[in-house]
Amino acid sequence: MKSVSLIIPTFNDEKTIEKKVFIILKKLEKKQIKFEIVIINDGSTDGTLRKLKKIKLENNCVKLIDNKINLGKSYSVRKALKITKYNNIIISDSDLPYLEVFDKVLFQLSKNYDFVFVNRRHSKSKLKNTNLNLYQLSRYFLGNLVGLIFKVLLNLNIDGGDTQAGLKGFKKIKQFNKLKFVSKKFFLDLEIMYYYKKYNKKFFSVPVKYTVPVSSTIKIFSLKKNLVIFFELFKVIQNLKK
Repeated sequence: MKSVSLIIPTFNDEKTIEKKVFIILKKLEKKQIKFEIVIINDGSTDGTLRKLKKIKLENNCVKLIDNKINLGKSYSVRKALKITKYNNIIISDSDLPYLEVFDKVLFQLSKNYDFVFVNRRHSKSKLKNTNLNLYQLSRYFLGNLVGLIFKVLLNLNIDGGDTQAGLKGFKKIKQFNKLKFVSKKFFLDLEIMYYYKKYNKKFFSVPVKYTVPVSSTIKIFSLKKNLVIFFELFKVIQNLKK
């Protein structure tokens, strides 16, 4: 691999974003490849934007997109994809949840694979925090339910069908700019994976030791939030099945 574009969407991450970007920046510098980091501030209400402007000023390889209001992760990544200059793309959550396998994702993407993704449902993956509270149990089972929906309605069962883990990479295929994406918040990962499967592209899934977060901006017990999630999910599925 000679080059890669890393996309990082972020929201209200003032406390850690500078440290995290520095970590990933140093990791990429050691690879001796051309790279850019595209960071999207998705309408943060804290000091995240100020920190990002400082990062951009100090690093020529960093591009910054600033959403004036919160538009959603999928919408933000779609904006970033339009300005990336390299064919190899990696998308990571801003907290770098799977940093220990970042090198493996990068390595496999440099091989003959079109899509490489962290897979919590891989047979070799392991849940580290098994003593889960009610919120974590609900989130864990909700994630499995969504995976089951993908499998049944879209026949998408790539090594267990984990589409939502926060680290994945892919090569832009020739049809990429013609693909129709409708997700604005949660399911762009699913859409891309579905299209790559449709075009018979090669996948590689990376096992990982993972935890279930104790909190999230997605409120599991909020009926309104859950309705938004499932409304978008079925909108995405309806579009993909056309």
